[in-house]
Amino acid sequence: MTTRLACAASLIAMSALADPALAQDLPAQGSPTPATTAQEDNVPAPNPLGGDIIVTGSRIRGVDAVGSNVISIGVDEIAQEPVVSTSDLLRRVPQVVSLGANRQGGSAQNGAANATRAGGINLRGISTNATLLLYNGRRFPPQGTQGQYTDPSVIPTIALERVEVVADGASAIYGSDAIAGVVNFILRRGMDGAEFRARSGFSESNYAEQQLSGIAGQDWGSGWVTVAGEYSHNSALFGRDLDFYRLDNRDRGGRDFRSTNCDPGTITAGGQSYAIPQGGVAPGEGGSLVAGTANRCDLTGYESVIPSESRYSFVGNVSQELGSSVRLFADGFYSHRKGEIAGTSAINAVVPSSNPFFVSPVAGAESVNVAWSLTPAFGPDVNPYEGTFWNVAGGVEVRAFADWSVTAYYQHGESEDIADRRVGLNNGALNAALADTDPATALNLFGGPNNPDTIAAIRDRLFVIYGKTKLDVVNVQADGSLFDLPGGAVRLAVGGEYRDEYTFTSLDIGSSAASMVIADGGSRDVKAVFGELYVPIVGGGNAMPGIEELSLSVAGRYEEYSDFGSTTNPKIGVTWRPFDALSLRGSYGTSFRAPTFTEVSEIAGGAGLYYDRDQPGPDGTLINGIGIAGGNPDLQPETATTWSLGAEFEAGSDIRLTATYFDIDYKDQIIALRRTPGYLTNPAYAPFRILNPTDEQVAALIASGLPVNSPIDTTDVSFIADGRRQNLGRTIVRGFDFGILGAWDLGEVTMDGAVQGTWYTKYSFESVPGLGLRDVAGTINNPQDYRLRADIGAKWDSFSARLTWNYLPGYDNDTVTPVQEVSDYSTFDLVMGWDVNDAFRFGIDVRNLFDEEPPFVDVDRGYDPQSANPLPRTIAVTAGVKL
Repeated sequence: MTTRLACAASLIAMSALADPALAQDLPAQGSPTPATTAQEDNVPAPNPLGGDIIVTGSRIRGVDAVGSNVISIGVDEIAQEPVVSTSDLLRRVPQVVSLGANRQGGSAQNGAANATRAGGINLRGISTNATLLLYNGRRFPPQGTQGQYTDPSVIPTIALERVEVVADGASAIYGSDAIAGVVNFILRRGMDGAEFRARSGFSESNYAEQQLSGIAGQDWGSGWVTVAGEYSHNSALFGRDLDFYRLDNRDRGGRDFRSTNCDPGTITAGGQSYAIPQGGVAPGEGGSLVAGTANRCDLTGYESVIPSESRYSFVGNVSQELGSSVRLFADGFYSHRKGEIAGTSAINAVVPSSNPFFVSPVAGAESVNVAWSLTPAFGPDVNPYEGTFWNVAGGVEVRAFADWSVTAYYQHGESEDIADRRVGLNNGALNAALADTDPATALNLFGGPNNPDTIAAIRDRLFVIYGKTKLDVVNVQADGSLFDLPGGAVRLAVGGEYRDEYTFTSLDIGSSAASMVIADGGSRDVKAVFGELYVPIVGGGNAMPGIEELSLSVAGRYEEYSDFGSTTNPKIGVTWRPFDALSLRGSYGTSFRAPTFTEVSEIAGGAGLYYDRDQPGPDGTLINGIGIAGGNPDLQPETATTWSLGAEFEAGSDIRLTATYFDIDYKDQIIALRRTPGYLTNPAYAPFRILNPTDEQVAALIASGLPVNSPIDTTDVSFIADGRRQNLGRTIVRGFDFGILGAWDLGEVTMDGAVQGTWYTKYSFESVPGLGLRDVAGTINNPQDYRLRADIGAKWDSFSARLTWNYLPGYDNDTVTPVQEVSDYSTFDLVMGWDVNDAFRFGIDVRNLFDEEPPFVDVDRGYDPQSANPLPRTIAVTAGVKL
């Protein structure tokens, strides 16, 4: 580790560093020259048909987002990144935090609802719901079985011209969800020719990945067409392939999470445990068992840490001018993925004395408890999932007069996701098999063979989760110049939008012979009007010492929802350039997020009653009770106030320094309180719980009509916890984004590099009013105090190489007493390429170069899937050709 950190320190210490993969408009190699924009020249941006510049953070074409920092990843940098999906590409940006929906799993920020293991994008670590994803400036339909995230991997990486990230509130521009910011995926267009890439990667852990992609296009002057496709596949990464992935952490100073759900199992009778010996125990041999013994095992080796998955995606766009004033355009994409998740089931059974295999070490017992597992003898529970996502859009652009253009488009998109879980534990069949008195069909938990039909019935358990969303959008916008000021043209964009959002979700539970479907669906419409004004107060025509440029942007958006009302959100941005080398900027605005359908539905999204076992009670003992989950039709939008201040300084022609201070006050967050730590003990949660409920209260709840999603022992209910969603939470996030970027020459070698990161000065959270804001930065299930990424690249003749350092500091695991200090996490990636000629390129990349394991975290499985990547060192070979 010392050597690796020394390498990292040497990267940081370099006098001029830049990151072309993540720098703001820096080229891949050579001097970092700021991009020229219309606002710098202080003249109206040219507006040829089909030649408009798609910018992120502004509705006015050709004008950069005033007051906001835009991070751009260009087409050349995308091609060099060692990733197999667009989602993985974004996770290399320091502002993106891997909380919530990700491939590795995890439970924070509704991550447990990610039933199909997609990868959402989470700016600032606030929530995947609080980050808006766009393609070509248009909204993606939501994805997931609850419509709770968007996975950008539906867009092939080869089809991307660039990706732009604005980590700043943007609801005044784009509407709902843009609280932490917006990510815009801009498609390649107008190319002539074709490109193809093939990539194959492998690791020592039997994990492998493959990717094939291609893009082709033609430009005939008055129009163009571009089509792209991609196929990717990764094999499963199993727990048995990873030394750190285990339950017994005592040798690492942690706890032993191994259970007694083993084969052979463990009997509990008369308050004592008795290990069943290898080979089993027969009726009448209970006296041979030893009190105080137990079989403990770790079956996590059967689990897929990363599920196997295959995906194919297609995207296309086309444009055609009709004369000099009209352009027609259309685009669309289609993506389908499918995979398998392997897991284990635990049996904790009450075996009656009528069972023909019954064994009791206690004389006269009418029943015993047995902990057992089907997995060692019958294998893991393997359940498939799949998702389909498509979208089409078409429209017209009309040059109206002067430099004014009017653009109108219609968009329709759909998403379907299904977690097809048909293998698990059928409690009804289990209890029937335990009560069966026929030795030929009864279940034997005490050792020995079992009837295959009996086992099949016990594993026949439906828990099929299905979600479908639809999005229809009609958008009309006009933009152009109003009049000229000495500093340039005052420009305006105005428009309106209509959206129809539909969500359907269902849960099929039971068995293949007897199932029950719990389903709900609904739609809402959204009407919006918006406007944005750009004012170049000082520019080329009236620049003066100390004010080379002073630009102002004022934007606003009004939205009316059919289900909860209306909202209005403004944003103001200012950019001031005192002299050429220094640019100062600031912004202020409000943003919001409308609740999703599953958040307001009292039926959808797993709503209902659950038997919550082993919850810490008021006196410290573990108790059982009923947890209520589901939506709330009275939810209101989440709201936020955001502001930022930033600066960029060019130290000569080869070095750029950038820093941005951000402040987000996120209120009325929708919180699901079920299983929240302290829920049964903290007085702040008293309005949402009933301790020691009466039999009448329990019976009334069971008969209320809410779905009963797990078997409930009504004789052992010590609490009723209402965990349905409420507008209760508040988060305050403050900090700095920073970067040192540069390029230089060493003889014939062109060098470039960067150090960049995010530092949280405050990340406070309050789940219930009155509980008090608590600083959670640097604690498990929350962002670390800071995040760093540094790299250095070199290009000589036809050869290139880049070394990247990814660093996360240590944090506190406060789920254990005393609090565990988790170690920092440092990995390196190496990419090398050879341009054989103008047409062919060959490359090798190594992710996790030093095969660094995730730091130990004293939780089950021994690591934190939301802060570390479980993949060992992975080596990949890439070949590309341009025609």
